[in-house]
Amino acid sequence: MDEKRTKLILFLLFFAFLIAGFRILQLKLFQREEYLSYIEKQYYTVEEINLPRGSIYDAKGNFVAISVPTLTVYVIPKFIKDKENVAKQLSLLLKIPYEEIYNKLTSRKNYTVISTNVDKALKPQILKLRSDLKEWNIGVIDNSVRVYPYGETAGSTIGFVSKKTGLGMEGLERQLNDYLGGGKAKIQLLKDAQGNLISIEKVELGKLTYNAVLTIDMNIQYIAEEALKELVNERDPLEAAVLIMNPHTGEILAAATYPNYDPNNHERYKTYKNIIFQHAYEVGSVAKPIFLAEAIDEKKVDLDEIIDCQNGAIYVDGIRIKDNNRFGLLTPVQIIQHSSNVGAIKIALRLDPKKIYQKLRDLGFGKKTGIFPGEASGFLREDYRPVNIAYASIGQNWTATPLQVGLAYSAFANGGYLVKPLLVKGLTDNSGNYVKVYQPEKIRKVLSDESIQKLKPILQLVVEDGTAKSGKSDYFTIAGKTGTAQKYDPAIKALSNSKWYTWFAGFFPVSDPKFTVVIFANEPKPKFPGEHIGGGGVSATVLKNLVDRIMFYYKQKPDKVVSGSKN
Repeated sequence: MDEKRTKLILFLLFFAFLIAGFRILQLKLFQREEYLSYIEKQYYTVEEINLPRGSIYDAKGNFVAISVPTLTVYVIPKFIKDKENVAKQLSLLLKIPYEEIYNKLTSRKNYTVISTNVDKALKPQILKLRSDLKEWNIGVIDNSVRVYPYGETAGSTIGFVSKKTGLGMEGLERQLNDYLGGGKAKIQLLKDAQGNLISIEKVELGKLTYNAVLTIDMNIQYIAEEALKELVNERDPLEAAVLIMNPHTGEILAAATYPNYDPNNHERYKTYKNIIFQHAYEVGSVAKPIFLAEAIDEKKVDLDEIIDCQNGAIYVDGIRIKDNNRFGLLTPVQIIQHSSNVGAIKIALRLDPKKIYQKLRDLGFGKKTGIFPGEASGFLREDYRPVNIAYASIGQNWTATPLQVGLAYSAFANGGYLVKPLLVKGLTDNSGNYVKVYQPEKIRKVLSDESIQKLKPILQLVVEDGTAKSGKSDYFTIAGKTGTAQKYDPAIKALSNSKWYTWFAGFFPVSDPKFTVVIFANEPKPKFPGEHIGGGGVSATVLKNLVDRIMFYYKQKPDKVVSGSKN
């Protein structure tokens, strides 16, 4: 009997071990993930911190955006023995009101953040405080905060990072999200059975990040913003912009806009638009040289011919279009110099409509460049009726961004090429080595050598003794064209006689162009009742000081003979 009982017991034990072994094997092979997930839910919690993000530098290597290491200070109030003293000491160290800290310590039990974005230099002092007080449930977690050292300067171009997500929300910060990295990291905290924090178990780091080097020179940006402030103070426009480019490489050296914002305090602002890239406007008379270039290419104009400008008015398809002056007989050169609408329309009506629209598209109008988030494409609808060609030639029925205008006038300066615009020179690793370089690119030849050769002196004449003479420099030659476009007024369902867009687009110095410039204003106010608003009286007025300061910054010698100088 004893032998049988022993065998039965042994059998039952063997069977039990067999079941247990099978169960263990089942857990390891088939239900491991399920049980690990259960354990994690019971004993772990996950918090988020901001990951460091790649820095952004200007063309000279100056920081324009940087992630500064910070700390998050936390406590587990349930295990703080002397709450009053801890609140007092942390208040002195973190410069936070005692009452605020004490309230957190007495009203909460588990993991509680006392302060974020704490200076990392305080870490040794916080750890020493924890040790001195023997309050081991005071802790710190490494974090970071995004800082923009130049504040508002280039603010709408640089953009900002969301404090909630750690990712770029506007401007180049958004455009470069895939390279700069950042975002949130998850930290896993180990809890005891009651849900109290014991330790930090692991941190899930983000992907590899790079730094970005911009084409923008913050010194040129500052000069451009000073010129913009001058225009805004004089004219109080709704919007305004100054764009400076290298016409040969497409590099954008400055992009100044009004309104603007400080990325460090972006939540205080209502709008984040950068109008150089994200808004399109009627271009006015800056379109006229493009139409004249096409006329030269089609052999439809002689620069010495006389064109009757009909005392400042013309009817096209029964619609009257007028000049601001009662021009009579003018040459094509004088039509550009004095900006006659009637003369420009008469030349435009000689052209092949398909070819002129193709010229506009080849210059980049009607298409996004892809270098900025939320970029506008502008509006360019092909309509071959004479009245639409007439309005197109004076820039009144199509729109473009200041960037697109800058690219078109860069073609006049660089030998006729549409170039790809650049805001970013390249990407670097943390050692400063380039991992990617964005090379300048000539997309296509658009303007003929003949048209450029003939138009350069005409555009210089516009500045020396034409509609842009208010912006003439005493030291450097400038070529360009003013523009004035009537705004559409929804209230009257027609073009307004009191609201305007004003432009200047050009390049300098004329003999060896190094810079393209675009100056724009939306609804500039008159200085006195009855003043005629135009590109020459508004946008061109800040040109002189702008050009002189940029050229002297680059230590360029004057290319004009100064009056009264001796050879």
